[in-house]
Amino acid sequence: MKAAVMTGVIAGMVFSGASLAQSASDTSPPLPDYVATMQSLDKNGVPIDPTTTVIHHDGMFRSETRWDGLTSFGYGPDRKDPVLRWSRQTDGEITQMELIGSGQKLDATVADVSRPLAERSTVAGQDCLWRETVEKAPPLGSIEPGELNCVTDDGIVIETKLLAGESVPIYHIRLASLERRAVTSSELRPPQEILSPDFWLRPIRSHEPDPSRPDFEMTLESPAGINVRLLRHFPWRYEESRGRDGTIHTIIQNELDDQGIWYRQSSGDRRITAWRSSERDSPSVQAGQKTGKVSLGKTDTILGETCEWFDLVPHEMHGENQACLTQDGIPLKEEVRIKVSTTSYTATSFRRRPVDFSEMRLPPTLFPPAEWGLPALQ
Repeated sequence: MKAAVMTGVIAGMVFSGASLAQSASDTSPPLPDYVATMQSLDKNGVPIDPTTTVIHHDGMFRSETRWDGLTSFGYGPDRKDPVLRWSRQTDGEITQMELIGSGQKLDATVADVSRPLAERSTVAGQDCLWRETVEKAPPLGSIEPGELNCVTDDGIVIETKLLAGESVPIYHIRLASLERRAVTSSELRPPQEILSPDFWLRPIRSHEPDPSRPDFEMTLESPAGINVRLLRHFPWRYEESRGRDGTIHTIIQNELDDQGIWYRQSSGDRRITAWRSSERDSPSVQAGQKTGKVSLGKTDTILGETCEWFDLVPHEMHGENQACLTQDGIPLKEEVRIKVSTTSYTATSFRRRPVDFSEMRLPPTLFPPAEWGLPALQ
């Protein structure tokens, strides 16, 4: 999972550079179709992993980054957001997907500006002009790295540097090869199944029912007005929280296998993350097996049910998560402490009842590509 995140960041840098080239001038000619291979470099200019292939066609980009047995893909229009990303292992297994969308309009008064410099370079036989990205309104007190992009006359970014201070690159990627040729839409198109929730929630393994963990439905509420709905159909757990400000946070997760879907919506921004891995020794599975819980030696009675308090993360150094659990593991109250902040949730209703897995779903309207500014996958 960590490798997927790291390569996702690099894919994002590639998309940022491509966006810069297209937005540098409203009068620029359309970006041509092309296939480019980009090589990452260390601070001394020595080639290092990863290598990224970028394909462009009709305003849409697809990047493919290979690093340490994992291939990370990016797909989207010639702007930073929204973008679709997914990861694939060496054996072909697709293990992660992200959809990122923003409903906030870009403020032209604070948007970054691309400014041409006098310097030109030749990279892999391609002539380019260096451009500097300047922040109009950097965050107060922040030290932002400088960004330089070398752009061909037809708008292709073939080298990018992020500089700490005057000249030390903290990120550097340079063209290794470039082919300007006709590209078809099918060369960019992502696998259609990754935008289907059924793909991510299809059980990796079958598990016998556990009588000690019965199905249940529950609602909880925090003093801040956050309402939470919980469903359990072991080993699956569904949790949906809604705040007074319109924030929605939903997670559907298999408690025994490394798979699930996470969704967040806040202030017009939306994100879906889905993952699945058939590896029994994956980091997520190992973490779940090692966490355990420790009794705190006290009980409560909530909604007529007796529950016992446990520390759910006894080995966590940066926070606490305590819950009052019934004998069959139903959390009637939960307290989360991070530094000096404490949030508590108390059950307002619950019942043990059969829960169908079909109840544990995000709205299907969230998954069509058009919802995220992407063309239909045909």
